[in-house]
Amino acid sequence: MNFFHCLILCFLFAIPSCSQGCILKTGKETLMHEVRATPSPLNGEHIQLNPPRFMWPDKYPHLGAVLDGVESTESKPEVTYRIRISQDPKFTHNVIQGERKWAFFNPFQQLDKGKWYWQYAFVDADGSEEWSPVLEFRVGDGAKTFNPPSFNEVLEKLPAYHPRILLDKKEWENIIDRNKDNKETDSYFKISNRCLSNPIKPLNEEIDTAQLVHLANVVQYKSVVIRESRKIVDREEKNIESLIRAYLLTKDHTYYEEGMNRLSEVISWKQSPYFAGDFNLSTILSLCTSAYDAFYDILTPEERKLLLGEIGTMGDFFYHEYVNHLENRIADNHVWQMTFRILTMAAFATVGEIPEATLWADYCYNLWVSRFPGLNNDGGWHNGDSYFHVNIRTLIEVPAFYSRVTGFDFFKDPWYNNNADYVIYSQPPFSKSAGQGNAHENVKTPSGARVGYADALARECQNPWAAAYVTQIKEKEPDILTGSFESKPADLTWYRCTTTKGYPADGRTLADMPPSRVFPATGLAIMHTSIAEPQSNAMLSFRSSPYGSTSHALANQNSFNTFYGGKAIFYSSGYRTGFTDSHSMYSYRNTRAHNTILINGMGQKIGTEGYGWMPRHYEGSAISYVLGDASNAYGKISSPLWLKRAELSDIEFTPEKGWDENKLEVFRRHIIQLGKSGIYVLYDELEATEPVNWSFLLHTTEEPMSVHDSRDHVTVTGTNSLGGKSAAHIFCSEKVETSLTDQFFSEPENWKNVTDKSGKTVVYPNHWHFRAETQKSKTTRFLTIIDTHGKEREDYEIIREGESLEVADWLIQCNMSKPGESFISVINAKTKESLVYDKHKNNGATVITEIVKGKKNKIKLCDVIPDLEI
Repeated sequence: MNFFHCLILCFLFAIPSCSQGCILKTGKETLMHEVRATPSPLNGEHIQLNPPRFMWPDKYPHLGAVLDGVESTESKPEVTYRIRISQDPKFTHNVIQGERKWAFFNPFQQLDKGKWYWQYAFVDADGSEEWSPVLEFRVGDGAKTFNPPSFNEVLEKLPAYHPRILLDKKEWENIIDRNKDNKETDSYFKISNRCLSNPIKPLNEEIDTAQLVHLANVVQYKSVVIRESRKIVDREEKNIESLIRAYLLTKDHTYYEEGMNRLSEVISWKQSPYFAGDFNLSTILSLCTSAYDAFYDILTPEERKLLLGEIGTMGDFFYHEYVNHLENRIADNHVWQMTFRILTMAAFATVGEIPEATLWADYCYNLWVSRFPGLNNDGGWHNGDSYFHVNIRTLIEVPAFYSRVTGFDFFKDPWYNNNADYVIYSQPPFSKSAGQGNAHENVKTPSGARVGYADALARECQNPWAAAYVTQIKEKEPDILTGSFESKPADLTWYRCTTTKGYPADGRTLADMPPSRVFPATGLAIMHTSIAEPQSNAMLSFRSSPYGSTSHALANQNSFNTFYGGKAIFYSSGYRTGFTDSHSMYSYRNTRAHNTILINGMGQKIGTEGYGWMPRHYEGSAISYVLGDASNAYGKISSPLWLKRAELSDIEFTPEKGWDENKLEVFRRHIIQLGKSGIYVLYDELEATEPVNWSFLLHTTEEPMSVHDSRDHVTVTGTNSLGGKSAAHIFCSEKVETSLTDQFFSEPENWKNVTDKSGKTVVYPNHWHFRAETQKSKTTRFLTIIDTHGKEREDYEIIREGESLEVADWLIQCNMSKPGESFISVINAKTKESLVYDKHKNNGATVITEIVKGKKNKIKLCDVIPDLEI
C-alpha cells in the first residue's frame, strides 16, 4: 500500500461518529495537525469557496526548526506533484491539470455546480506517478465565488519600471503632492533628519550582552542574543525605512545617500556572532528590497550589484526554507507574520532582474491564494489578539499590492469582513482584549496598530462596522493612528499615505451590531451586553479550539474570561516571560492558569492534541449560547514538536508538573447569556473513566477575590479598578473544598531583563487563584451563575428551590444530581423565551425559542463539526 493510500485510510477511520442523536464524539487524537495530514477538499466535502484551493500532504512531511535560533537538521528533498480535476471520475475529458513543485494548486477558474473529482500524484525521478485515491467534492449554490487572476496574468500587469512596490512610479508625483501637508509624514522626516547627524555604529558596539552569563540553558542564551540584536537591527530598520520614505516623498538625494550608507553597514552585520534569528535576516532582505525599488533610478552600479546580490542570496534562502514546508504547516508564526510578506515583495521587486525571482513570486502568489489571508474561513485568529497584531502589515500590504497591480479586489475574500467582526468583538473601543493566546495580558486597550488595521478594512472592504469602530475611538483619541508609527509588523502609515480609498457612506454605529459572535473554526466566542458603550459593557469571552494549545495558543480549552467597563475581572493568569521557560509552561500556558477544569489536578495536553471545539452555538438577542467540548483535551503530552521543545528548555511534562494519563470521558461546557442582564449561565457536564477529583478554577489578576461558602453553593466575587464586579455562584452535584492563594505554581522570573517604557525593569505581581475541588466521583455537574455588572446596581438575588433557581426575570432548572442525564433549561418569566438542553430528549439537541421582530422562532441545534483543514 503506497503513501497516499495510507493517509486517506487513516483519515477515514478517524471520521467522527455520532454517539447519541445530535451529540457527536470525535474520537480523534487531533482535529488539526502541525503538518498537513489530510487533503483539501476532503472526500465528500461541499466547498464554501469557488474555485476551491487544492492542497494535500507532503510526500516528505517536514517539521522544521522547533524554536527560533535552533537550526533544523531535517532533509527536505525537492519534489514534483501533478493534479487532475474533472466532473468525469475517469478523467477522460474536460480535465483541469497541473504540475507543481509544491503541494497545492489553484485552478483559477470558476467551477460549474455539481459533483467533481480530483486526484494528486507524486512524480518519481524516473517520471513514474504515484496517484492518490480519487476524491470527490460538490459545488453547490451556497459556495461563494472568489476567483483571483492567475499568476501569468499578474506578471503581464506587473510594471517593468521602478518604483513598483512601495508605490507605482506613475502615481509618484501625485503621492508627493497629496502628502505635502500630511502630518502623518512628519515622523519620517524627524527620524531621517536625526540620522543625518548621528552616524551608525557597528553592531558589537551597540549590543548589550552582560546578562548572557546568568542564563540557564542554550534556549535562553539564544533567545537573549536574538532579543538584544533585534533591538539594534529593528532600530536601524526604522531609520533606513524612514530615509527611504522621506526620499519617496521629496526625491531629495540626501536621504538616498544616508539610507545607502546605513544599509551597507547593516548588511555587514550578517558576519557578527551577535546577529541571530530569522527576523534579523529577513529585515536585511526587506531593507534591500525597499532600497532597490525606491532608489532604482539613482543607484550606482556598485550599489545595484550589492543590493541584487543580497536579495538573490537571501531570497533563494527563504524560498527554499518555505517551499514544501510553509504551505502545510498549521502556522509557522514568524513566516506568516512578516518574512513571507518580505519574500513576496523581494520577488516581485526583482522579477525580470534576478532569474530565480519569478519562481519565488509564483510560489508566494499561489500560496497567498491557497492559504491566506486567515488560515481558516471564520475570520478569527487562533493565536489570540496580541499575535494577531504582528500580522497586520502582511494582511493589508500584500493584498493591496496585488489589487493595485491587477485591478482585482483581493479584499473581497470573505475572510476580511468576518475578520472585521473579530477585531471589534474581541476588543471593543477602549477595552481589554478577549484574553486569548500568548501575551494577551498586554493588550489592554485598542492600539494604534489595531485601529489602523480597522481603518484599512473600512476603506478596502467598505465595511461599516470597521468604520464605526475607528470613528468612535478617534472621537476620544484623535491621534490614535500615530501610536503605531514604524511598528515593525503593524504600522500602516505608508498605506494611508498612498491609498485614495475612503470610508463607506453608511451611518450605522456599533450599537447596531448583534451582542455576540462565535468563530467556530478558530474556537472563540464573545458575548457583550452593550458593545457600543464600553463603560457599561459586560463581556464574556470563551475558548474551545480545534487548534489546541500549539503555536502561541494556550492550554485553556473550555475556559472563559469576564470583563466590565473594558477591564478584566475573572481572567487567565500568569505572564509570557518566554516561549518555553518554566513559568510560561507551568503557570501561563498550563491549564491551571485558566478559568476551566482540572482532573486530579492534571491539565490539558500541549500541542494540537490538546484540542477543544464548539459543536453548537446561537447568536441571539434575548439568548446567546455556545457549547464547548474539551473531552479530548486532557492527558499526557505526545506532540513530537513540544516534547523536543521541552527537552531543549529543561521542561518536565510529568504528573508533578501537571500532566498525566487521561481519565476524562466528557467535558462539555454550556454557556448561556441572558439578554443584556449581565448574567452568564455555565453548565458543565463532566464524566470520567474512574472516580476523580474535579477542580473548578477561577483567577483574577488586578484585585483579590472574596469567597463566601453558603449552605448549598459557593460565591466567588471578583472586581476591577473601575468598580466592575463578577459574582460567580457555583453549585455542584458533589461537595467541594475551596482554596484561595496568591502564589504561582512557578514564579515568574524576568530573565530577559524586560523593561517598561520608562526603562525600568518589569516586575511581575502575584495573581489570585481559586479552586473548588470535589470529592472523587465519575460524574459531576457544575452550574455556575455569573452576575457581571458595575456600581449602578447590587448583585441579583438568587432564589433556589431544589434544582430550580430564579434570578432577575429568568427561571433556571437543571439536573445537579448524580442519577439521570444532563439537563438545563432557562426561561424568561415575562417573554417566555427559552433554551432547553436535555441529553435524554430531542436526541440531545439544544432547543432555543426567541422572539425576533415580533415573531416567535424555535431553533434546534445539533452538533456540527467546524469547517477545518490541515
